[in-house]
Amino acid sequence: MPEAVDRAGRTLPMWVVGFDADASARDEEQADRLVRAVREADVRHLVVLAHAAHNDRETADRVHDRWRALLAEAGCGDGVGLVVVRWPGMCFAPAEDGYQPRVTDADLAALRHVFPGGDKVLTGLRDLLDARPQKNGALDDLGIGLRRLSEQPLDDPLHAYGTDLGADVLPQTDPAMLIDSPAQVCEGFAEALEWAQEETARVEEREPERFEEPDASAAHDVSEHGTLTETDTPGPRPPDDPTECLERPESLAPSERPLRAAESGPELERKWDGAHQLLCQVTSYTVRRHAGLIGERGLAPLLRHLRAELPDTRLHLVGHGPGARLVAYAARGLDADERPIASLCLFQAAVSHFAFADHLPQLSGGGALAGLDGRVAGPVVCTYSHHDLELGLFFPLACRRIGDGALLSGAGRMWGALGYDGVQGIDGSPTLTLAEALTEGALPDTGYVSVDASEVIREGGPPQGAHHDVYHPHLAHLIRAAGHLP
Repeated sequence: MPEAVDRAGRTLPMWVVGFDADASARDEEQADRLVRAVREADVRHLVVLAHAAHNDRETADRVHDRWRALLAEAGCGDGVGLVVVRWPGMCFAPAEDGYQPRVTDADLAALRHVFPGGDKVLTGLRDLLDARPQKNGALDDLGIGLRRLSEQPLDDPLHAYGTDLGADVLPQTDPAMLIDSPAQVCEGFAEALEWAQEETARVEEREPERFEEPDASAAHDVSEHGTLTETDTPGPRPPDDPTECLERPESLAPSERPLRAAESGPELERKWDGAHQLLCQVTSYTVRRHAGLIGERGLAPLLRHLRAELPDTRLHLVGHGPGARLVAYAARGLDADERPIASLCLFQAAVSHFAFADHLPQLSGGGALAGLDGRVAGPVVCTYSHHDLELGLFFPLACRRIGDGALLSGAGRMWGALGYDGVQGIDGSPTLTLAEALTEGALPDTGYVSVDASEVIREGGPPQGAHHDVYHPHLAHLIRAAGHLP
């Protein structure tokens, strides 16, 4: 791997740690070896980076090299080191010639890491998606296969990480897309693909827009259950949802067509496009679930070891997409007494925008990451972009639960992602543009801050939009500013 050097010619050292799907370390000696290496390199600021692009080693190394180079170009060098986390994550990237609803050989190889032991089922699912049988029963077969891949025993620890809302809020952890009729879910995702195409075509016409913060000194109405009312829940909001459908609780509502009614070829072809997206979203859900488990039960113990052995080295956590969920849950797994994390940067986080809230609209309880800022000595910086369709459109559709029709707010509000519209439900949490955030002294010393990066994070075709458009010097400078890196 080529050395990344800063402008003064100093190298930026980098190390790798790895975890399996059950959060066990891939190498029992990696923590001690990392401590020795950090000491020898005289590192005083250790940036720990997690992302989901672990489709294969080459892809992961390419991402690591890009971030390492960006940090070096931002001036991080003397006394700064980088640790990257390998784990069984993956992402479906659009093909260079546009979105192709098919499972490639590379996709299948990556899926085998996400679903260990599921090779036979995965092969059957790819065969179905390639053949596209012209009957609804085949979609049922696909749904059954996806349930087999994702279901876990009730006593499996993964169940604790199926949602970013507190365990006392939603005893049901599996999303509706795994429970509803597969034909209806595929129809809903087919519609979402069309919305993504339309929204991407409009991206150049949309300008980033931020709503003013509510008055933090104003009193908020609280229901008898202790939850904030929907209209008084603070937080920045996007100019509009990617589709009006997200304004309804039942975003993937059943169609009026009877389940077994005959359909024409074009209608079923459209559903098979949605079936591929269903596979993508079930995979993303599984990756996010593993991210929470690995963060809290794998990375957190390693961070505790680093803290104990290297008390003078400051730890800075950085994550992108599901990787942001991993580092956030790692911070949750640490003792809050000494604020062990120096700074936390979550870029386009695949996390609920209510994850940090003490109270949730219409529900009794709070977010699974409530109080996380108490574990971070510096700011918790969360970028968001209204051009991120993976989080703005597909995330809320994939997260909705059975029974959402009884809620008053739409799926985009209830199940929205942190990386699409910023921190929600936190009084006094500031919102800055990226330019403002990079102004010296603009970031708060502590607490949550939303950074509207829509002007920079804006490029990308359907269906994911700009979700992966994060390789910008601005974000490396944001890491440096949040952590006061030399």
